[in-house]
Amino acid sequence: MNATNEFHIAFYAATLTICVTVLLFTVLQKRTDRVQNRLFIGMMLILMANAISTTGAALSEPYALESPVAYVVLEMSQLFYFLLHTMLCPLLYYYVLSVTGAIRKRSIAVNIIFGLPLIITEVFVVINPFFHQVYYYDSSMQFHRNWAEYLIYGAAGLYFILAMSELLFSWNAITMRRRIALIYFFVLSLAGILIQLFNIDIKAELFSESIALMGVMLAVESEDDRIDSDTGIYNRKALQMDIHNFMMMKENVKIIFIKIINADMVERVTGSANHDIMSEMISDYLKTVVPRYYIYHPNPETFVVTCPGYSEKRVEEILTAIRIRFEEDWIIANMPVLLNAAVVDSSIPGDISTVEDVLFISDSIIPANINKEDVSIGWLMRRAEIERAIRRSLRENKFEVYYQPTYDLIGPMLHGAEALVRMNDESIGFVSPDEFIPVAEQIGLVEEIDDFVLKEVCSFIESGIPEERGMDCINVNLSVVQCIRPGFTEHIIGIVNEYKIKHSMINFEITESVGAEDYKVLSLVTKLLKAQGFMLSMDDYGTGYSNMEGIFALDFDVVKIDKSILWSAENNSNGRIILKNSVNMIHDLGCKVLVEGVEKKEHIEMLRSLGADYLQGFFFSKPVPKVKFLEII
Repeated sequence: MNATNEFHIAFYAATLTICVTVLLFTVLQKRTDRVQNRLFIGMMLILMANAISTTGAALSEPYALESPVAYVVLEMSQLFYFLLHTMLCPLLYYYVLSVTGAIRKRSIAVNIIFGLPLIITEVFVVINPFFHQVYYYDSSMQFHRNWAEYLIYGAAGLYFILAMSELLFSWNAITMRRRIALIYFFVLSLAGILIQLFNIDIKAELFSESIALMGVMLAVESEDDRIDSDTGIYNRKALQMDIHNFMMMKENVKIIFIKIINADMVERVTGSANHDIMSEMISDYLKTVVPRYYIYHPNPETFVVTCPGYSEKRVEEILTAIRIRFEEDWIIANMPVLLNAAVVDSSIPGDISTVEDVLFISDSIIPANINKEDVSIGWLMRRAEIERAIRRSLRENKFEVYYQPTYDLIGPMLHGAEALVRMNDESIGFVSPDEFIPVAEQIGLVEEIDDFVLKEVCSFIESGIPEERGMDCINVNLSVVQCIRPGFTEHIIGIVNEYKIKHSMINFEITESVGAEDYKVLSLVTKLLKAQGFMLSMDDYGTGYSNMEGIFALDFDVVKIDKSILWSAENNSNGRIILKNSVNMIHDLGCKVLVEGVEKKEHIEMLRSLGADYLQGFFFSKPVPKVKFLEII
């Protein structure tokens, strides 16, 4: 064996070693189920087989003149090499189609048409032993190319150009990492092909292709950063990437959101907030319904299933199967648990227009009191819009404080006002506080909104206008959840002290809706606030939230009776008895009474006869912006 053959065999051995390593790594990762994975494995197997066949050719070539067996091995090795290697560039083309997602939009007929150059070149290779149009060996066993081999190179070049064109066409549909990996493959492979084309004695083609494929394996096939290690399904990052791909490729895709409403059941059953048990069980079930690579787990309480290329009928079958499964118990910690899940379908395009929509819907918290049957894609999209509007309004300082005056029954004369936050978003318009405040609470932004309102009120009081107009105080709403958080009183006092105003000018309204275990904390907070000179009111008395324990424990200055009690007392003797006794009882407890919902002069007369202290309602004014409020007072 001459030195040239030994040099070639070293190249082939290196190629085979790289391919075996890459293939082993791919199989061990268990990422072999996607079309993309199979095409990649196909290319690796071709390179491995080529490395073996070219090694056989190099070993048998020196003995082919003297040994018929060596000649047959040489001929078969070369034939085997050309049969397989001719498939490499077409496979690369379809691999790029798969990575970009374009393959999902291809019909079978189109794929057959694009496969014709491969079929033609394979025919030439198959008949080469008879016609020698691709290559031949002369009488001294020297290898020679023939015209059909250049045809094979041309077909390979065509597929190469198609693959590059597809990559450029889908440039924005894939990540930078994947772009670089595929460009790296193209450049390195092309370099090896051109070197071997112009100098047949340098067998660089297989080696350069194997190195290039190793780069693709590391950057494209390895999905460690896209996989949830506990469940084996895709994570938030993968969902973001794949939804972006669907949109860039302008695909029609159905998306199913599975949102677990009562995920806290897992903590109650297992004694731990760890949701891994639930996640693994649900993901294992979903894998029986759709392929693993269509399932995503963007957060602990949400699963997302994509259905690219699925018919409406198939999507409906999937939805039905999932809904039926969630009507049954799940065995968690050896106990049956019924997971309450809202299963909602949507579509791209149509319902969803941005990646952010999908992420917002995934992160949306569905309150436990919402009937899952009422949760639709419209409900989720509206909630997502509201969440975006809240964040935008906070970021751009677009919230506005409205004021509704309160009056002393004597006169009546101006007593103060209640500060109420309003959101009028440039995209979705006016949103009721009843709609956006619960969302703000769920996403943890209600404190920022409350801080905004408090600062606006402090600034208004600092101007001196409220005192000049005879106002005793301005009421500011606080949520109980906010009050019982560590450091709350220091935070509130710090804000107010920045404006150097009288603490008594602020009356904090608290809707008393806490459990008995929270009274101790809330009572301490209210005592600290009162010690600093702030006033305190109980809001919504009579709605079912407030009770006597709250009035006793929290030492309020004012109790606000809900408008429903006033309206009931207007035409109902029992209602009037309840209102009268409520006013008397609150007075006996040492608190003032403010009645909401005053809309008629008759309301004022009735409340005067019952001895109420303060009034608030549309008879005087609706909540209005500060400019309008200044005109009223």
